[in-house]
Amino acid sequence: MDEDEYSEQRITLEEALSAIAELVENARAMPLSASVLVPRDEVLFLVDAALDALPIEIRNAQLILRERHDIADKARFEAEEIIAAATAKAERLVARTEIMRQAGQNANRLMQSAKEEAARLKYDAQDFVDQKLASFEIALDAIQRSVKAGRSKLAPAINEPFDPDNPLGEAEIEEFEDSPFYDQDQ
Repeated sequence: MDEDEYSEQRITLEEALSAIAELVENARAMPLSASVLVPRDEVLFLVDAALDALPIEIRNAQLILRERHDIADKARFEAEEIIAAATAKAERLVARTEIMRQAGQNANRLMQSAKEEAARLKYDAQDFVDQKLASFEIALDAIQRSVKAGRSKLAPAINEPFDPDNPLGEAEIEEFEDSPFYDQDQ
């Protein structure tokens, strides 16, 4: 994938992470090493794109939370309407004891049913939001692990002082000297 492919359109967090994974999976292996070469500009571009997409994902989570509250409010409103209707019906039937007893039972049953329905709707909304937040958490955790791994690979090179007589640094010279392709006696 090329940076130009992404620059014309906005990519999602998932697309950026998938592209980074594809770059690493398809990266050319370094000879005699478990390391691979990845194009720095492409990876940095994709990490920036993932970071740009992150607020969209968070806004989506906030919308889901708002929807959950709206669903709970609607359920509460419907429950209050059912309770109000049951109460009005019960008041009209007060004249006779048997009718009043039946109305009281019916109102309690409707109230219990409305409470159960409201609780079910609230649970469903919370479960839906929890699932979405869990998927965002997984994506964020994967990004965090990738960033930490990249930084840990860069840390030794950044912390070693620059020596103009030895531009490769001690670790690279030792690695080069230990290579079967290097023999200073020949």
